[in-house]
Amino acid sequence: MFKPATFFLAFGLLLFACSPNNVKIEPAITKTLDSAGVKGVFALLDNGSGQFTMNNLTLYKDSAYAPLNTFFAIPTLIALDKGMISHDSKTWIPLDSVKFYEELVSKIGRETMLITKDSLHFGKGIVSADSTKYWNNGTLLITPDEQLGFIKRLYFNQLPFQKRAQEIFKKMIIKEDNANYKLSYINGSELSKGDSWYIGYVEENKHPYFFVMHTNTANANKLLTDKGALLKAILLNQGFLKGVR
Repeated sequence: MFKPATFFLAFGLLLFACSPNNVKIEPAITKTLDSAGVKGVFALLDNGSGQFTMNNLTLYKDSAYAPLNTFFAIPTLIALDKGMISHDSKTWIPLDSVKFYEELVSKIGRETMLITKDSLHFGKGIVSADSTKYWNNGTLLITPDEQLGFIKRLYFNQLPFQKRAQEIFKKMIIKEDNANYKLSYINGSELSKGDSWYIGYVEENKHPYFFVMHTNTANANKLLTDKGALLKAILLNQGFLKGVR
């Protein structure tokens, strides 16, 4: 069950810190974003070496955005941990099913949501009494660095929830699983703002690489048609999805 007191040690041990020695700036990522008509940041962490590859260190570390539907990972994990829902990978309710998650957030309650968010270090800002707004109206903001840390701890079952809850959730977010790679991610978007998040990991030869991408575009239709295509284009350009990493 949820154990906030056990989290802080794991938080300190698991995160790699960015430094000039372990960050590679890759201009090709920006070119791929530009060619798709979007602006933003993509970062990838090689878990084995601690090496980061990204296009913009400032955007990665210091720019914060509304988490949008990626926030729904938290109420889902709480509900799985507490037995409020019994979803498995076959009955996964997509994160764009906003009404379901609004109701779930309301059922969990503001106090539990606030305590959990703070224990997870999931962004900065308030969890207001309005259970339909704070993850997308700018009152709660999160950096790409924080998002990457969250998904990395999930992968290693280091979030303060039961292992079973984390394992179920990880099965829910698998998008592709074949002989060459396994691709898992959480996506969130806001058409009115043109913002989009992708947070996840790609596994090749049983080795995980964690990624985060936040983009913005003036053409909201791109968010409707993308469906992960831009993410996969960047991963392919970086040598992934071929089973050779």
